[in-house]
Amino acid sequence: MDPVSSTTYRTGAPTHSEQAGIEALIREVRAADGVDPLNENAHFALRGERPAVHWIAPTPGSPHPRGYAQWDPETRSAIIVVDPAHRREGVGRELLACVRKVTPEPTLWAFGNLPAAQTFATKVGLTETRRLLIMRRDLREHPATPSVDDVVPAGVNIDPYRPDDLSALVEVNAEAFREHPEQGELTAADFEQRMGQAWFDPEGLLLAHDDDSGRLLGFHWTKVEPREVGGEPVGEVYALAVLPEAAGRGIGRSLLAAGVRYLQDRGVAEVILYVEASNTRVVDMYRSANFVTVSSDASYS
Repeated sequence: MDPVSSTTYRTGAPTHSEQAGIEALIREVRAADGVDPLNENAHFALRGERPAVHWIAPTPGSPHPRGYAQWDPETRSAIIVVDPAHRREGVGRELLACVRKVTPEPTLWAFGNLPAAQTFATKVGLTETRRLLIMRRDLREHPATPSVDDVVPAGVNIDPYRPDDLSALVEVNAEAFREHPEQGELTAADFEQRMGQAWFDPEGLLLAHDDDSGRLLGFHWTKVEPREVGGEPVGEVYALAVLPEAAGRGIGRSLLAAGVRYLQDRGVAEVILYVEASNTRVVDMYRSANFVTVSSDASYS
């Protein structure tokens, strides 16, 4: 069966039965590749919580599709997922042809940037244009700072998030990530959507305020989720931001230390984060805090 002629096209969320089949496909790919083939925005879109275009390449006689593609009109990026049992059959190439009917020059994300994804990108004429490093800190080898107060700059106070901090949080995020194609575009509604997830804990969203003015200078949003395999929780530096005008005062390092302390107190044994490979200053800060690069994601255009 030709994937293009048979592919199901959805401008809204897939049906419940289609979602179940796609989620089964995602589990198969995650088990085979060791990485989730969808990012957070793509999972939101799959559940109908974010706009996207979807394509589903069915498997004859089975609810489990051979492949799935999604295009995000806001970030103008696409993701293509192919069942490991049906790779090298042209499914990915044909799904890309479907995406190109909507957007002729898509950007494709490859999570884990595995050799198969690199080979596919080369074959279809795409080149790497952006890379995210996934860094990890083992808290058994490098535990949190005993007293975070020792590293907080004078005149700065770090406290957990309160609902009336939302507008300032959005403003700081936009300013700190103004060059970031996804994070910097988050609205108050986007923040509230993430705060509505089961993993959200306001105690783990740490805000640095100026003691005198009360102005928000930066924040560290942490995340704790159980792993699917083994059930051992893993912590994440979900977002760490400091106003550019407040840079150089050690606020980022103090927020990082406070967040790592919070995660360790939650029983987390390791912490991961995602950072732009091109942002060498921030990468160096994480390295100095005992984070090491373990893998990377890449976008191809």
